[in-house]
Amino acid sequence: MKKYGVVILAAGDASRLEMDIPKGCVEIHNSSLLKRILERCPENVAIMTSNKNHERIVEHVLGLKFEKKIDFFIQKSATVEGLFLESPMGNGDLFRAFYSSPSYQNFLKDSVERVVVCPVDNPLCQPYSPFLHTAEELVVLGVKKRSHLESVGTLIEEDKLSVREYTVEKSSNGLAYTGIFSTTLDFFRRAATMDKMVKIHRIEKIHQGKRVYKNEKFVFDFFPLAKSYKVVEVDRLSHFLPIKRAIGEDSLEEALRVLR
Repeated sequence: MKKYGVVILAAGDASRLEMDIPKGCVEIHNSSLLKRILERCPENVAIMTSNKNHERIVEHVLGLKFEKKIDFFIQKSATVEGLFLESPMGNGDLFRAFYSSPSYQNFLKDSVERVVVCPVDNPLCQPYSPFLHTAEELVVLGVKKRSHLESVGTLIEEDKLSVREYTVEKSSNGLAYTGIFSTTLDFFRRAATMDKMVKIHRIEKIHQGKRVYKNEKFVFDFFPLAKSYKVVEVDRLSHFLPIKRAIGEDSLEEALRVLR
């Protein structure tokens, strides 16, 4: 296996869990989401934060006292229409933000060749999984959907890999996109140089009971840039437990029941 590093996407907060903390600081049985993923990471790690939660995440992670090389970098913010506040641009800012930060140079200096990307809201993420360390430039993990109504993106395997967002169309055809993928440092560089050419989405949000709109970028909109790709179907029970809400499916309630 080539030397690899891990990037954890941790810019989001826990507002849908009704908590005023970064999502990465949410605890499951006295172990935070960030701690659970960091325990499985190699020596080189970079954590993407936002302007809103950067200081709290840095303080939290440093307090865990891991003996790893952990960097932090901040994604862009976007103005929420009609409100005097800003919100993270979305995980689609990953490539630009990482490439323009010292984290990219640190990975290069330490001879990291491949990067595994893990969403912080999935405590089952396994960066060391051999599925993620193959010859293709881009490897993406998918799982079977619970039903065609599940609110999760669908992996579309054609000449180029893409993801159909669930807000556009819900379908039983295709694997669910887990948000877990690996790629090369060169892909990060190439994607960063193409950042301004990738679509910005106008997304509807509910803020304090009011419908508002903000601009976001989706990380999977960069997938078609890959020279080669592979989709690997993995077992949902061992790889995918996203924490999107307080109760119900894909929730903190479910994670507390399933995990120890």
